Amino acid sequence: MSKQIPTPKGYPFIGNVLDVNPDHPQESLAQIAESYGPIFRLYLPAERIFVANYALAKDLFDEARFEKAVTGPLEQVRNATKDGLFTAYPGEHNWEVAHRTLMPAFGPLSIQSMFGEMQDIISQMVLRWARFGPRTPVDVSTDFTKLTLDSIALCAIGERFNSFYHDDTHPFVSAMNNMLAESFARSRRPAFASAIMKASSERYQSDIAELESISTELLEARRQNPVDKKDLLNAMINGRDPKTGEGLDDDAIIRNMITFLIAGHETTSGLLSFLFYQLLENPSALRQAVEEVDRVLGSQPMTVAHLAMLPYIDACLKETLRLYPTAPAFTLRAKGDQVLNSEYTIKDKDCVSILLARLHRDPDVYGPDAEEFNPSRMLPDKFNKLPPNAWKPFGHGVRACIGRPFAIQEAIMATATILQTFHITKDNPSYQLQIRTALTIKPQGFKIRTRLRNPSFLQGVELSHSSSSGTAASSKTPSRSHAVKEGNSEPISILFGSNTGTCEALAQSLASFAEENGYVPKVDSLDNAISSLKPDVPVVVITGSYEGQPPDNASHFMEWLASLSSGGLIKVPYAVFGVGNEEWHATYQRIPSLIDEQLEKAGATRLVTRAAVDVAKTNCLDAIEEWQEREFWPALQKQSDKSSNTASGGARELKLDISTGLRPSILRQDVMTAQISTMRLLSKPGTPRKRHIGIILPSGTTYRAGDYLAILPLNHPDVVHRVMRRFNLPWDATVVIDGSKSTSLPTDQPLSVQNLLAGMVELGQPVTERQAQQLAETIPDKIKSDELKERVNQGNIHKLNTTLLDLLEDYPSATYSFGQYLAALPALHLRQYSISSSPIASPSPSECSLTYSVIDAPARGSSQGHRYLGVASTYLERLQPGDHLQVGVRPSRSGFHLPIDNKTPIVMACAGTGLAPFYGFVAERAVKKRQGLDVGTALLFYGCNDPDEDDLYRQQFDEWEHEGVVKVYRAYTFASKKSVNCKFVQDRMWFDRKDIVASFRQGAQIYICGAGIVGSSIQKVLVKIKAEVADCDEETAAEWVDSMKGERYWADVFA
Repeated sequence: MSKQIPTPKGYPFIGNVLDVNPDHPQESLAQIAESYGPIFRLYLPAERIFVANYALAKDLFDEARFEKAVTGPLEQVRNATKDGLFTAYPGEHNWEVAHRTLMPAFGPLSIQSMFGEMQDIISQMVLRWARFGPRTPVDVSTDFTKLTLDSIALCAIGERFNSFYHDDTHPFVSAMNNMLAESFARSRRPAFASAIMKASSERYQSDIAELESISTELLEARRQNPVDKKDLLNAMINGRDPKTGEGLDDDAIIRNMITFLIAGHETTSGLLSFLFYQLLENPSALRQAVEEVDRVLGSQPMTVAHLAMLPYIDACLKETLRLYPTAPAFTLRAKGDQVLNSEYTIKDKDCVSILLARLHRDPDVYGPDAEEFNPSRMLPDKFNKLPPNAWKPFGHGVRACIGRPFAIQEAIMATATILQTFHITKDNPSYQLQIRTALTIKPQGFKIRTRLRNPSFLQGVELSHSSSSGTAASSKTPSRSHAVKEGNSEPISILFGSNTGTCEALAQSLASFAEENGYVPKVDSLDNAISSLKPDVPVVVITGSYEGQPPDNASHFMEWLASLSSGGLIKVPYAVFGVGNEEWHATYQRIPSLIDEQLEKAGATRLVTRAAVDVAKTNCLDAIEEWQEREFWPALQKQSDKSSNTASGGARELKLDISTGLRPSILRQDVMTAQISTMRLLSKPGTPRKRHIGIILPSGTTYRAGDYLAILPLNHPDVVHRVMRRFNLPWDATVVIDGSKSTSLPTDQPLSVQNLLAGMVELGQPVTERQAQQLAETIPDKIKSDELKERVNQGNIHKLNTTLLDLLEDYPSATYSFGQYLAALPALHLRQYSISSSPIASPSPSECSLTYSVIDAPARGSSQGHRYLGVASTYLERLQPGDHLQVGVRPSRSGFHLPIDNKTPIVMACAGTGLAPFYGFVAERAVKKRQGLDVGTALLFYGCNDPDEDDLYRQQFDEWEHEGVVKVYRAYTFASKKSVNCKFVQDRMWFDRKDIVASFRQGAQIYICGAGIVGSSIQKVLVKIKAEVADCDEETAAEWVDSMKGERYWADVFA
């Protein structure tokens, strides 16, 4: 008996239109597939069936049973291209004639003959990037669109659009872009709406007429001035159908000219854009691609012979098309009643759309890592073993893309040339993929920076103007790093690897002391420093580890460093300052240690022994100040024969010009504007506050359960006002910071002091011993000055987390200036919170929630009775529904997501608001279970204070338990009698260890989330359980637990 195809409940007249976000339809359809399974029916309002896995899709590729359906945006494009190759209806005679006539023009020899013209256009783009230099961001979608459009125009019809030489666009290009945009818009609205929108309809027809007019001119020009060239236009003019002997009339030629210019650039530009995003997200793949290019091409120009010698580049392209098929779906129509996989009946003439991104990520075909970018799976030996029709980015059968060889050759050439010529990095290291959907899909807002690997590479290129120097043009885009200035000072490179901003703040702190020691600092991320380490230029690396992995902006540097040969960094003096948390002993200081070892192995000269700072025990800023004063600068002085000025005693001061009246707002980067939708208190009033906040992300923003949301907060107004009062600043004061001193703050422009204090510096940062000593020197009363020095010597300041502002209030007579105060503060950094929702369980896929504790307690370091107010948590608490905030989605570490296979059991352990990601996990599984999907067992071990105070989301978890989605094991610290005498989550895990063991034996994945002490305690109890089960010692058990990390054991631990 045939199964019923699931259908989400719709609305009268409009059906399921509201279930699909018109700006991001593919994401919406993927979410529906997650909820309803691999086949579902929607009414949009016309009926459409969607298929999202291989088992069901494979029957659709039988051309005797299904044929191409021209629907949606493609049917609207037909207004311009009519029966052209891509928009013809099945059986149209002109399509058959054109297809047979033009097939030879896309044969291997014909495509190879276009190599020189493709190379011409690629060189234009490369030269443009080289001239603008590494400080100018490149919008990859824009430039790759110019590249692919100019290539198809030159190769197919002999026309040069010269997109890289003009700010304005060619009239054909403008008309084409307008036509495509309106075609897509028409596909989303009822036919009557387009009929009454006269202005847009007139523009639409005008654009189509422009395309036809220009195409006619090009055709007539070729007829009047024929050329002996085997391009597409000559094939259309002179070719004959080998079956009927017919040629193409002028109307057919014009329709197909327009067709090829559209199809020949849109998909390939998207492919290249997604490829470079994935390469920059996957350092190992980027390294292998560069190595292959270097091995095959070296420094020589690319030739046709090289095309077949780049299998890894080809695999990268195929893998990109697997994950991001730029034409993300195609639709087939049933030829008679059909049955899919012996399960679902498809009626005659029913339309079925194949969601390629889901077909290509089917774990039954591509394995458990189907969501990951892994080009090796697309190398010839593995690619050829894929099931038939499991990879279909170019369509299917007789209606498959005729231009596939053209697209692949062009993409290989462009990729190899770029990798041969440039080092590439993200413009914004924290950029996460956002997809723009029109006729095809492309990354939105993705920019890169390019730096020549060898500046002399381009000197051999013959330029049309021989007088050109070929040097990179200066950019108006300001660099985030300190520029090296001219004069007697020498350069020093300070490199950081940082996800949360801590190591970047340490790098800025070190830079602030460089100038007084005779060095001009350049501060940058490790990834931006690839191949830039120079002999005799000191390098300081400041970085931490994240579960033993490098920070996001250091992974490419690690790959590059590992690839260096012995002696590759001769005469490079270096020092490493490592940051970590010793509670995670297995991975503590792993990345700093590895960098230190590999730098030495490559021939660099170690200045001082690697510093290792435990953030759980030490004030990082204190530590780096002590390290640089006692070890680093003296060692560098000895190495370079410079005199050190670190003991000069006076606090560094910024030169300020304070005025009133101007209050500009300072824009911040790397975040986007979101809006608060809901907020509520979760804990009992009068107890430590734990809160829930709902956030509406910008349309099209995607996330997965387990990801983070980074918040750019504002300091609490009470703290800002304390600073203003201490320095006697009026409420509307502005300040201009002299740019002659290095600082992370904007210089040489008026800034509102309130805005600066609220949004640009860390006011709650614990004061360092050096800063406190410098403050003491500015107190005119010797008794008070000595008192502060004694407080510093006794260590009380560090123990109490005293801030610089606390001390300034304690010693109001100090003459410490506002400029000194600003110079002492690190830049305000993002705070990351685990998202506590799932996109498929939220009101819309772009809505998420956070679950957080409000930090609000007496300030131990303040003698004035002030409170310690957590910057981000109190900021979130102050917001109201409708308010806006700056956020950014950040992916969690690789495996901290639900298993791809819904049937895989999971064990979760957490305490307090560490529950956040698991609330999202269970919510997602609940939705899937309600839709009839088979989900694995879920065990949740949760620790909190008291069932009547902070048993978060209790009612919702009770409902999910009743539905059989999860089983919850609780531990109440202050009411342990209500939790089988278990006070902490690790106690409850030990008490119910048999359930954990049983679930693990069934293939469970284990997840833990919480503060560092919670994470280490949970790990210890897992070791204890393993030792008991395996009857082994705890050392052996600990090794086994460590071996499970990254495979079946995932941790998200925060400070």
